[in-house]
Amino acid sequence: MSGNKKRLQPPHPFVMIFLVMLCAVILTHLVPLGRYELREVTYIENGIQRTTTAVDPDSFRYVTDEKGERVVYPAPFFGLTALGERGVMNFLFDGLDGSRQAAGTVGLMAYMLVIGGSFGVLMRTGAIDRGLLRISRRLDDVAMLLPPGFFVLFSLAGAVFGFSEGTIPLAMLIIPLFVAMDFDAVTGVLATFAATQIGISCSWVSPNALTMAQSIAGIPILSGMRFRMLLWAVLTLIGAAYTTYYAYKVHNNPHYSISHAGDARLRGRFERLHNNREPLSLGSRSIIVVVLSALCWMLWGVLEKGYSLSEISTVFLIMSLVTGSIGIAFHLDGMQFRDIPRAFQSGASDLVGAVLVVGMAQGMILILGGISPTNASVLNTLLHWASRAFEELPRLLTSWLMYMFQFGFNLVVPSDVGQAALSMPIMAPMCDQLGISRQIAVLAFQLGGSLSHLLMPTSGILIGVLSVARLEWGDWLRSQWKAIAAIFFIASAAIVLASCIGYA
Repeated sequence: MSGNKKRLQPPHPFVMIFLVMLCAVILTHLVPLGRYELREVTYIENGIQRTTTAVDPDSFRYVTDEKGERVVYPAPFFGLTALGERGVMNFLFDGLDGSRQAAGTVGLMAYMLVIGGSFGVLMRTGAIDRGLLRISRRLDDVAMLLPPGFFVLFSLAGAVFGFSEGTIPLAMLIIPLFVAMDFDAVTGVLATFAATQIGISCSWVSPNALTMAQSIAGIPILSGMRFRMLLWAVLTLIGAAYTTYYAYKVHNNPHYSISHAGDARLRGRFERLHNNREPLSLGSRSIIVVVLSALCWMLWGVLEKGYSLSEISTVFLIMSLVTGSIGIAFHLDGMQFRDIPRAFQSGASDLVGAVLVVGMAQGMILILGGISPTNASVLNTLLHWASRAFEELPRLLTSWLMYMFQFGFNLVVPSDVGQAALSMPIMAPMCDQLGISRQIAVLAFQLGGSLSHLLMPTSGILIGVLSVARLEWGDWLRSQWKAIAAIFFIASAAIVLASCIGYA
């Protein structure tokens, strides 16, 4: 008999979401429906006056029946509720149904499929593998500088530009590069996705969620920069140091990596190319030029033109058509015309799991009534109850619990913008009653909402990058939970410190 004990295996993200969905169903049997009203919020951004709508925190009302009693609508197993909502077992279809969810969610799912398919065609040419192998040879002497270097770069991109979804296509190139340099896929996830989330969590100029949160909270846009910049420097330094430490251990002992077996496919490809030692052909060089041009186009579009997911995915679709045509013209790796649709389908299938995660998470939100504050929903009532509970607690504890609330709220509302629109109009006025700066409410939103993406199974970007790395969510969590816990506690300390020094 073997004395070895089996390690505890975290469940599949589908299982986690299903369990959370069952909890949501139980809540529909216990929690009455509630709704808010909206009000207009005016703010100045780049010298331009803008107007948006936000929740009026004083407008909450329970939904009542003819007798004046609070209404509870339990979610049925199948069929329609009295509100016309479909049953529990419709949650997956409803979550994927574009007519029943936010346009941003639909766009994210389409984006991941197009990106996956486009890079499937690119990788089929074999030119990227040859190019990455050549890069790894030339950078072999400075290999240990790459993980921290990429970490700082991606963290800065997250802090300044709110760079998140664009991590997926770049991870498709950087993760194979790290494997070619005798690191592993986990190193690639740390240096790309994890870095961007740390950057976004401490952003001082992010044009997306931070701008919305501060405008809704009624505080000046880009205010509180010094504390955030200092926190970004601390978290980024710690993250880069940990990534370097992890990369060093994997580089010296490949079996230390939890993804060692999963990286075997990539290592096998690079070993075969290394043994052949064929020079880069004109076709391969042409493809590399096209890829670099596409990346520059994407970055220019994001920074100068404000490209959305639609434009970014179109850039890479065009890239795939051009690189596929070059692969056929030069007959790279025996590539023929029929390989383009096959490679596109294969590449898209790699991200189907992430698309399903987004759909399941959205379906779970619909069970709770959706994220619209004006519609009768369980989610609105839970938000109201949380704000009332915070008012009864000490100021320092409330500051930390706001961070905890935003961290957990991301499980059911994984969109940062959605979280800002729902929670900030309620949390900010509550801070006034408790003598807490509204800036702390925004900081709690930033840290909780962004850092939770490092482990939440409902995060489509996390599951997408893990799919690119061919890494199971459970393996990621099992190998990195200590590092995630450390970041969580450092962020907790930052919230407490901000409250103590009167951060405003």
